Amino acid sequence: MKRARVLLGVTVIGLAAICGAARSQDTSAGPGANEIPVHEQVVQQAPERNNGAAWWKLAMLDQDAARFGDAERAYQKALELMKSGDPIALANVMDCMGTMYVQMGRYAEAEELERRALSMRQEQKDSLGVGLSWMHLAMLSLGKHEKADGETYAELAVERLVPEKGESGATVEQKMTALTYLALARCAADECGDAMAPLKRAMTIAEASYTENSFPVAYIQFLEGYADWKHGNHRAAAKLMKSGTEQMEAQLGWNHPTFVTVMQRYEAFLVVTHRDAEAAEVREKLARFAGEKAVAQTSHASASLPQ
Repeated sequence: MKRARVLLGVTVIGLAAICGAARSQDTSAGPGANEIPVHEQVVQQAPERNNGAAWWKLAMLDQDAARFGDAERAYQKALELMKSGDPIALANVMDCMGTMYVQMGRYAEAEELERRALSMRQEQKDSLGVGLSWMHLAMLSLGKHEKADGETYAELAVERLVPEKGESGATVEQKMTALTYLALARCAADECGDAMAPLKRAMTIAEASYTENSFPVAYIQFLEGYADWKHGNHRAAAKLMKSGTEQMEAQLGWNHPTFVTVMQRYEAFLVVTHRDAEAAEVREKLARFAGEKAVAQTSHASASLPQ
């Protein structure tokens, strides 16, 4: 169970890419936070009957910035406004909201939304959407420690989204995410040796679509290192994980919860492989930034209390 929790923590890094519309291909994780005020104005000013999609976009931006309370409210508004419209669009909103609940550890709510989205997509014969649902059910299964289901759903997602021949219509981000989920599912099932093949395919896609120091390349580098670690190849793991975390630090920063999760995993690797000085440095930064975040949250809460 511990490994499944670890893998889920690593997996959430890629969630912004899953729902795609929250950010463009040439940006890194998290910059959508700068767009949030603009989209807050959009949803307030546009006629309500026409702005369900605008609320959905705002929800994804809030999710990408780890503002989950705001994201949940925006998703609920989008669902309310879009419930009588296009079923495929409604299923897409449910699906993205489900991924947010997985990030929050609210698995029962996530599963209800993901299965409703899958059913709607199957009814509409939405081939791409069905593949995305399988991908997200794989992620959900990892969170619930259901390793066999996670691997099965991940394999179905890869077959649909990243076929060996032909084109699925999936975006670059969706293809990479499906492949990384398959790798993580195999690691969760103690098959990390078999995780490298999908990770290599994902890296090929990333290197063809992004710059060398981009977030997607760094993310997959870290996962390759993680798989090497669990497969016993510590030397290769050290190089890949160090490179990946350095680039992700530049993209996410220490205040982002998904980067914190990555660094906790990296610190565990450093401890196990007796890289004590590096492990102590990571621990110090984790403690310092956790303290700064707690102070900021306390100050914000105090400012919100009635005088």
